[in-house]
Amino acid sequence: MKIPPRDGPPSSGGATGPPSSRSGGPVSTRMPSSPQSGRGPVPSTPQIVGRSITDQIETVLAQFLSPAVRKSVIDCGIRQAKVDPLYAREGDLRRLLVEVKRGVKLFVRDQAQLDRCITELGELDHAAPAPREITIDVRNEEDVLRARSAGRELCIEHLVSDVLQTKIVTAISELGRNIVRYAGNGQIIVRSLTSPMRAIEIIAQDHGPGISNLQEILSGKYRSRHGMGAGLRGTKALMDAFDVKTAPGAGTTVTVRKYLG
Repeated sequence: MKIPPRDGPPSSGGATGPPSSRSGGPVSTRMPSSPQSGRGPVPSTPQIVGRSITDQIETVLAQFLSPAVRKSVIDCGIRQAKVDPLYAREGDLRRLLVEVKRGVKLFVRDQAQLDRCITELGELDHAAPAPREITIDVRNEEDVLRARSAGRELCIEHLVSDVLQTKIVTAISELGRNIVRYAGNGQIIVRSLTSPMRAIEIIAQDHGPGISNLQEILSGKYRSRHGMGAGLRGTKALMDAFDVKTAPGAGTTVTVRKYLG
């Protein structure tokens, strides 16, 4: 599967600002100060979601699904995300949206409609972390561990499940070790993407000798004593998108993505 074009600059409207109710007014997440107590503001309370967020989700889904199907998708999302539909924190809201997006994919078959639905649902998560990237220079095994930590850090920020996190970190390890063994040095870039779909992207690039028999390696017909073939094929199997650009003497760039729903 080829990597689709990279995202443009993140939209200025999605990453900051308080959630809004259906009428457009902000939903308070902090209680006012109590003048009698003299202790300052009361600690922040969970954001009240209730019908506000479910109404917003239903408004989006109404463009794509029948009433019965969208109710089923929302109810199933609440159960799978294990959230209280009346009181939820930002992380709970994000888990709910992830589960709703997963349900939508079962019923919206037209790809353009699906992309638009997923994008509009993502815009409901006003507190979602902004896209960012971490670049690690790779020369030895210690640097590979640093790259793994960077990938884990982004996964935690984006509430990635343990299963997907393991796949992402494993892919970073395989690509990083290939750099150390075959090129001597290079870079691992780990970035979070939010559009058109949430994803973690890994780019492993070096200026080593390149790969002269890439197709043989990916077909499973070749494996070096260091396991080069197994590493690339294994990474491809773990990821949702995989692309290699290489030429003898011109180095190698491997780009992979794991979609987060």
